[in-house]
Amino acid sequence: MDKAPKLSQVSVHERKSGEELDVTKESISGNTQLYRATLRRGLQPGEKLSLNIDYLFVSLVEPRPKSVGQSEDQSWLWEDQSLVASVYPTRKQKTVVKTRGDVLRFTPLDAAKDGRHSVVFGPYTTEKSSRVEVGFKDNKEQMEAVTHRREYFVSHWANDLNVLEHYALRNRGPELSGGFDKVDQMVSKYMKRRDNLVKTLLVKVPADAREMYFVDEIGNVSTSAVSGRRKGEEPFKVLQLRPRYPMPGGWNYTWWHGYSVPLDRYLKLSSAQPRHLLRLPFIGSLAGCASQEGELTVAMANAQNTVVRAYELRVTLPEGARDIDVKLPFAGQALLQPTKYYFDSVGRTVIVIKHENIAPAMSSRHILVSYSYAPLTLWMKPAVVAAALFMVFMLASAASRMQYGLTSSAKKPSNTASKAAKKQAAAGKAD
Repeated sequence: MDKAPKLSQVSVHERKSGEELDVTKESISGNTQLYRATLRRGLQPGEKLSLNIDYLFVSLVEPRPKSVGQSEDQSWLWEDQSLVASVYPTRKQKTVVKTRGDVLRFTPLDAAKDGRHSVVFGPYTTEKSSRVEVGFKDNKEQMEAVTHRREYFVSHWANDLNVLEHYALRNRGPELSGGFDKVDQMVSKYMKRRDNLVKTLLVKVPADAREMYFVDEIGNVSTSAVSGRRKGEEPFKVLQLRPRYPMPGGWNYTWWHGYSVPLDRYLKLSSAQPRHLLRLPFIGSLAGCASQEGELTVAMANAQNTVVRAYELRVTLPEGARDIDVKLPFAGQALLQPTKYYFDSVGRTVIVIKHENIAPAMSSRHILVSYSYAPLTLWMKPAVVAAALFMVFMLASAASRMQYGLTSSAKKPSNTASKAAKKQAAAGKAD
């Protein structure tokens, strides 16, 4: 099984001191991706050093069987090699697999089952690796965002930070056998039975979020609600998004939602030098839930059952921001793209960050953006708008003074001259 495409992150720590080592991605050797960890100091001959190497994978377990009934239990299969892939010889290894649900089966059979949720393989003293697998039951929701784009729009003038999120979501559970049964869904609802249908999507938003909306490819979705923060809970509230249809295993749903928050909660002015420091969450939190009855709380939104395969973060800074510096919570690259919006004069900068295989645990990380922004720059937009309105007024004034008719430009005789001519003609007739 090739696990490299599903790897989210790698970290290495010294076991005794707990210090984290620098890890860099090396070239691919055959079908193996190599990583290099740099020690703090060189080891002397015969000296030993204990390290903890942590791998984080996404979507590593697969549903088995691949299709079940609408209200049947979900079973999952984890499989791997008995020895961890390494460029160094392995003298001894013991593998412990812990599952969220009850263990149903495992291979090879000489492994030891340690309780209901744990299986122990080994210890192995040979360098020959073999295939091991564990099957377990888990009826919890497992969601996967095929694509996810999060956008921030920074406005100093309005003291506003607008957040926009685009999702293409998929339920990773087993597919339905026999098709969707609406009658079975209603019976499960009133009989309080569980089913494998994701009916509600929970999004954690700040407690002071406002102007929230929920739109899919058809249009505005009105089946949404917001649950307020209770005393003693986190400073968040839950945005409850109810799709137009329940999502069985293998079904997809595409939508976008957004909200606004006060900018001063995330933006600070550095006292050492006139620079603005913007600290933003790297990614938001999304949890699929099979329940749609009763009030859903922040605790349910903390389920963290959604992984992201392809992620893009965009931060649009105000016009006039310069000397931009971006610090990421992981090894990566941030691209600076110039763009222009309505009434922009010099344009603004958009920070673009792309990443793959985002695990739910990464929702607590932040990015730090620092930039210079002159106070007079704040009046650039009103000045451009005023200049545009003035030009429109001047053009309209000039256009109103122009003649568009086809008549001659020669002056017509005045009324006085016309009356005099009529009097002379009348006097001639009298003579």
